[in-house]
Amino acid sequence: MLFFFGGLAILIFGLGFYLYILRVRNKQNSLDESSVDYETNETRNIYTKGGNYTENLNGDQIEIYGDVININQDFSEIAKEICELITELKNQGHSEEDAKTEIATKLAEEAYKKPKVRKKLFMWKKSFSTNTKETNDETEVAKEVVTSATAYSHTSSKDFTEVVSGYYHKLDELLQARKWKEADLETAKIIYVISHKELPENSPYRTYMRNYFGSEYIKVLPRKDLNNINKLWLKYSNGRFGFSVQKRIWKCLGGGSDTTYNSPEIQKKFGDEVGWRKEGDWVYYSDLLYWRTAPSGHLPILLMLNSGKSERCNIDFAILEVIVGRI
Repeated sequence: MLFFFGGLAILIFGLGFYLYILRVRNKQNSLDESSVDYETNETRNIYTKGGNYTENLNGDQIEIYGDVININQDFSEIAKEICELITELKNQGHSEEDAKTEIATKLAEEAYKKPKVRKKLFMWKKSFSTNTKETNDETEVAKEVVTSATAYSHTSSKDFTEVVSGYYHKLDELLQARKWKEADLETAKIIYVISHKELPENSPYRTYMRNYFGSEYIKVLPRKDLNNINKLWLKYSNGRFGFSVQKRIWKCLGGGSDTTYNSPEIQKKFGDEVGWRKEGDWVYYSDLLYWRTAPSGHLPILLMLNSGKSERCNIDFAILEVIVGRI
């Protein structure tokens, strides 16, 4: 009898222990399923100080302030999107350093939560950062990546056309020597010469309007030449000057490539942003900033200037609009 009750007790204990183990396993599985959310396609909103940050949980995309970034793109595309985000945050009142910090913080948060993002972040740091110091801190690495992104698309050799002869030789030399004022004038000359050859035979700009430069010239300018000139400005200014920089700022302010949508308010905001306006008015030609620390997008300008050297800057925005639509 004693043997029977002893066996029954062991059996009950064993059954209870088995049910306990099963319960623990089920609970752990539940926790695991909820923690590996980077493999799902769900989207949730996280409200943080400074804006709405929507996180895509599939591990391949992150969304910061409405801009979806696919981490599987080439770094040149990643860099471009990060630069655009910096510009957008600056337009909202952030300083450039604060904008970089905001974006780096978001990238670090994603890297901490998602193995895929962390792996990419460290790979970008290793491949494109000039800082060779080893670190496992996601925040430090994210800051390095953002810093690298702001310079990458303007220093990578594959993004540039090497100019050694032809129309661009002098412009290349002037920009390389940081002679911004002379380069600005040379840019206008190059575009005039190339475009004039492309004008239709019956164009009034070939006869009685030969000394007048307008948007019609930009419309016939081969896109290859427009892009080559832009690349040279980007290259020697570390991405500070150039048509594509002006385009990004113009678009961020709500401007388009159609005069129907471009109000005087947008034009004034653009002038304020690139330094062509100061204290509520357009600056004089003598106040243009021909040095490297001028505001982003400040140069080139002479191509679009419709005023004399003793007057306040009068910008032909029709020219900028065509450039925006073609660059």
